[in-house]
Amino acid sequence: MGTYQCPHCGKELEEKNGATFCPFCGGIVAREEAITEDPPDVRELLQQAGGIKDIRKKWKFLLQAEEKYPNSLPIAEELLFLGRLYDRDKRQLDFSVIKCYLLMVYLKPDEFPEERATQFKEEIFAHPQLLKCLALTPSQDAFLRKYLLRLCEEFIRLFLRGDSTYMRKLFGFGLDSRAPKLLADPVSYMLDNIRRDSQITPEQQELLMNALYRSFDKNMGGDIQWLNQRLDKAGIKLPGRG
Repeated sequence: MGTYQCPHCGKELEEKNGATFCPFCGGIVAREEAITEDPPDVRELLQQAGGIKDIRKKWKFLLQAEEKYPNSLPIAEELLFLGRLYDRDKRQLDFSVIKCYLLMVYLKPDEFPEERATQFKEEIFAHPQLLKCLALTPSQDAFLRKYLLRLCEEFIRLFLRGDSTYMRKLFGFGLDSRAPKLLADPVSYMLDNIRRDSQITPEQQELLMNALYRSFDKNMGGDIQWLNQRLDKAGIKLPGRG
């Protein structure tokens, strides 16, 4: 029996036939929404793409794969998360080529001019490659939740856990065991900024806040007491938690 990811909370579930309730968040999960069958050729192409280290070559390979299988959601999804890595300049440090960097607009809003901030937010929810994926999926809501979860997971891993500004060091050693406490402040700050953002719809606010919270929960191994304390203090309410 295989496993798949709950589109609502991101927890791994065992494959079952028909509709079922996620035991973690209570969301309804339908098999046809969660599992996409792909021909062996597509799976083989994705395996090959995963082994390509040169990002530009990987991008071209995936474009060719997409030409061959224009209705393949997994191929379209890989291109979506590749972001603009293929366009990076080795002579200049530019984190914006990384797809999940878009969420930096909620961590450091003062660093983004209004026009660029608007552009980032539009790309989070309406990038052409995302719209293509949504057109290919049997459940747009499930895919959007899964996409936002992955985006938030990668952001936490790269730009919070990977930044010594937040993950303070003692005598040169990282304090990974303290990550749930150290990262509670920046994540609660991001959640508050999303909550206050009038440029996105209330539905988009709820989806993104839920994705960030669930991603933090998963990344911290369920240790969310510090984050919950910050949210309670700020009066930030999220679906599914008190």
